[in-house]
Amino acid sequence: MGNELHPTSAMAVANWFLEKSWRELHLPPCDQMKLNKLVYYSHGWYLGNYHTELFAEDIEAWPHGPIVRDLYYEFMSFGRRPIDRLGKRIEMKDGEFTIGIPKHNGSLNDFFESVWAVYGKYTGIQLSNMTHQKNEPWTIVAKQYDYDLKAKPTIPPEIISAVFERKIMRARQSD
Repeated sequence: MGNELHPTSAMAVANWFLEKSWRELHLPPCDQMKLNKLVYYSHGWYLGNYHTELFAEDIEAWPHGPIVRDLYYEFMSFGRRPIDRLGKRIEMKDGEFTIGIPKHNGSLNDFFESVWAVYGKYTGIQLSNMTHQKNEPWTIVAKQYDYDLKAKPTIPPEIISAVFERKIMRARQSD
């Protein structure tokens, strides 16, 4: 069941990247950290390019970077090991609750491919380190909390959007 305001869900994005990573065996596999960062970067670039959120779920500032809580809990049993199954969600179909595997409708494949082309070659640790750089959304929020992220505060979409819009503007100016 889609929300007209959001083209997809965080779990559907995660499932796209999991399937992609299983076909690209020469690249570092998707563990929890890498998967969450790929989903985060997708959300950020989508906000920066289209000025609307890719999915409705909050991005939170956790000690190792931006996290979507649902994804963390869905895949936490994998620890640092590669994830070898798709994420599931309870869905309602024909008035009945069922367990489903969220997937997007395919309209975002090119967008996800472009995110994968840039970030797929990195490990989760490398991606986490990227999110901790100066003026990144995670750093802006972490600094506000004196880097005490026990509360796992939400990174406001307005901050993510502004940072990624600046990245896009800088990239266009350097062309």
